Amino acid sequence: MSESKNVEESGKGPYQGLVEAIADKYTEFDINLQGVNVTLPRSGISLELNGLVTLTVHMRQLTEDEKRASAAKNVSVMSKA
Repeated sequence: MSESKNVEESGKGPYQGLVEAIADKYTEFDINLQGVNVTLPRSGISLELNGLVTLTVHMRQLTEDEKRASAAKNVSVMSKA
């Protein structure tokens, strides 16, 4: 409860803090599926997962060269739009 109160008092939306935390970071996700069965009964919308699903997130600060390359890429993408 106190965390949501802090977010409200700071004026940040629920995801702004998360975006700020992962900005300028290299992130890698590893998903490990062990004994997972996926069934789609009668091709309906329902989805059932049974088994072990492990999600691991690795993060590190970007180097200055990586930050410059990322910024250049973003400028290039934005100028094409």
